[in-house]
Amino acid sequence: MSRATALASIALAITLLALAPVAARAQVPMVGVFVAEASCFATPAIRLEDNPGRIVTEPGRSYDLVGRNASPGSHYLILVPGAEPERRWVAFGCGRIEDDSQSADVGSRPTPGGSQVREARDSYVLAASWQPAFCETRPSVRECRDGGAAGKGFSLHGLWPQPRGREYCGVPEAVRRIDERGDWRDLPDHGASPATRRALAEVMPGVQSGLDRHEWWVHGTCFRGDAEAYFAQSIRLLSELNRSSVRRLFDASIGEVVTADAVRASFEAAFGRGAGRRVAVECAADAQGEPMIRELRIALAGDLAANTSLAELVRAGEPGGRGCPRGRVDAPGFD
Repeated sequence: MSRATALASIALAITLLALAPVAARAQVPMVGVFVAEASCFATPAIRLEDNPGRIVTEPGRSYDLVGRNASPGSHYLILVPGAEPERRWVAFGCGRIEDDSQSADVGSRPTPGGSQVREARDSYVLAASWQPAFCETRPSVRECRDGGAAGKGFSLHGLWPQPRGREYCGVPEAVRRIDERGDWRDLPDHGASPATRRALAEVMPGVQSGLDRHEWWVHGTCFRGDAEAYFAQSIRLLSELNRSSVRRLFDASIGEVVTADAVRASFEAAFGRGAGRRVAVECAADAQGEPMIRELRIALAGDLAANTSLAELVRAGEPGGRGCPRGRVDAPGFD
């Protein structure tokens, strides 16, 4: 083989190696879970329209996270089992990230051994439901017999210590089995005071189905405090949300379509610059297949025991995807 031919072969090999892995290589490695909130094409490469198998993300489904294309970036690299190739790129707006505590680029510092360790801080997700939309999807549950009219503003779904996976902390296996069967009313009581129970029943219609017990055993047991403190803080944070202009946006938009960008803008106005990047919109389809806004997932970080304001907690939270791009603000009753 001549020297020129050899050099040409080497150049071709380098070119192929440079091109082939692009679709499967993340510039910023991440460890965690991508939860799809919209149906989006998942492609082997960001800038190519080719989509072998016409792979589309399924709303509500979780995918293993590999990384993202840059920091802050625009796309996540996920694993889609059964796809060929299984490594696929999806846009940030297609879903949210859970448990990115081991991401190489976020909140980390080098240790003497060269590994990355995340700076310790308390972080949470406040899940606030729009009860009429929830009841459209679950009309048979106890709290939905009125079509969601019991929800006055946003309803409390839960307060979830992060990262994802911090669940059932120290919970006996027998209790966990009851919870996982969905027999929430049969779960042991959480022991909150009568006054807190009354306040909880006002903001969490799901108490009728045992949602409070479910939330305590799954998430509250990982909270720094007892059930009284856990639910008192949850109620406080939801009340601050319902006193804000975010609630007023939803009240003024019943029956209309609201975009995720508008929701995020309302958070900016209510809680300060950067707050909008900490909220993801979760949608569900109505009877006609059109999206409704069912829940807001709000990233928080800080010391709840100090009664830190919702505004401060939101601004300190982890930025994430916006979730579904738009949805109708449902009215009470069934379509």
